[in-house]
Amino acid sequence: MNFQDLKNQQKVHFIGLGGIGMSALAFVLRELDITVQGSDLSENYLTDKIRSKGIEYVVGQKYENIGDDVSLVIKTSIIKDDNPEILAAKDKGIKIISRAELLAIVMQNYTNITIAGTHGKTSTTAMVALVLELSGLDPTVINGGVINYFGSNSKIGKGKYLAAESDESDGSFVILPTSIGAITNIEAEHLEHPAYNGSFETQKQYYERYVRQINEKDGFCAICIDDLEGKKLYKKLLPDNDCLFSYSIKDENADLYAHNIKSDVNGFEFDVKFKSGRAISAIKINAYGEHNICNALAAISIANHLDIEDEGLKNGLLKFSGVKRRFSKVGEYKGVAIIDDYAHHPTEVEATLKAARQLAGDHKVICVFQPHKYSRLSGLFDEFCSSFSNADHVVVCDIFSTGQAPIDGARQDDLIAGIKAKGHKNVTKLENKQQLASLVKPLIASGDIIFCAGAGSITYWAASLEEQLKNL
Repeated sequence: MNFQDLKNQQKVHFIGLGGIGMSALAFVLRELDITVQGSDLSENYLTDKIRSKGIEYVVGQKYENIGDDVSLVIKTSIIKDDNPEILAAKDKGIKIISRAELLAIVMQNYTNITIAGTHGKTSTTAMVALVLELSGLDPTVINGGVINYFGSNSKIGKGKYLAAESDESDGSFVILPTSIGAITNIEAEHLEHPAYNGSFETQKQYYERYVRQINEKDGFCAICIDDLEGKKLYKKLLPDNDCLFSYSIKDENADLYAHNIKSDVNGFEFDVKFKSGRAISAIKINAYGEHNICNALAAISIANHLDIEDEGLKNGLLKFSGVKRRFSKVGEYKGVAIIDDYAHHPTEVEATLKAARQLAGDHKVICVFQPHKYSRLSGLFDEFCSSFSNADHVVVCDIFSTGQAPIDGARQDDLIAGIKAKGHKNVTKLENKQQLASLVKPLIASGDIIFCAGAGSITYWAASLEEQLKNL
């Protein structure tokens, strides 16, 4: 299927339309005047916007949702073959493709920038998008999170560039026609997917393939060498891949190095110098955590490759006001900030809690954590147990399973015991979401932070926590 075939579709149906990545593509197709509908298991914060764009949104996945007017079905990698909408599409001879395949088709008409890695992709993609936007390049953007500046997870531009967050969860990022890329970091994640067959070595081969494909296009790929596996990949591929460019906040010998880093309640200011001799001073980002400086360096690397001038680069980063569910303040109760964050991997939890600790100063950080998937908790159990050192108190919720069966040794009580075994004294079990407000209220005082982390339903708990605290 090519781009013109896509534009000629009678109606496209998305299975899992409420997902952040699926909805972004649905919005893009509507902007292309393609009729779109879709289904999901429940409504969420995106539902109203989806319907406002003229997209039919059905709660529940049923055989009858696939009408005779549907000509193409889009699915994610978690949709199983026995899904009733998949069965209906097969019975009717309707073509079924994955989200990544659809993205690759959309990308056919652009010069494509993709951001790969285990963590930081969404924020980095947003930073790249804003640098391009405020440099007058009017990019098309497809992201895995709502970019606050655009008020959306997608944008159709008239320029030649498309900036997209790629998806490493199923290895599909290697099918995207990428000319310019970045790798933020590489850690073992999603190894349960058949593409990786439980092997981190196999997963790393996908990143190697990503770089080599960019090199074949005479493209450009920036890699963070502060990350151990990123540095290994950079060193391995540098001799025979001309596309590589390194960035760092630790190694002054990198192609791009950040220094003179200063932070306050508004975020960071820093200078950068390139190995080429170029230097840019007083770059500001309204974000917390040193990991966001690394994300900004990826955007700066790409901007430098595109010969974007200092003014547009600095303005784009200055206008970065975050991404929904990335250290987002969603409420406040008597001087206590309520933060919602997507962190669901130990490295993310540790990094975002470090940022919360720096922001809270001498005040307390209460972390409310909802583990996401038994398989992830089981595979990274020790790392999770060690990731809460910057929290004064940890509230552990039950696992958001995404349909997985429980795994022995990776249940809620196991994680609580594991965190305590690492020396953390203040760890509490949350029996149910209705208990959250009454549990945290005695723990907090003005200036504290309630940090709600996880990739599941905890985002809705965080959004309603302020009102629940007021009503106690």
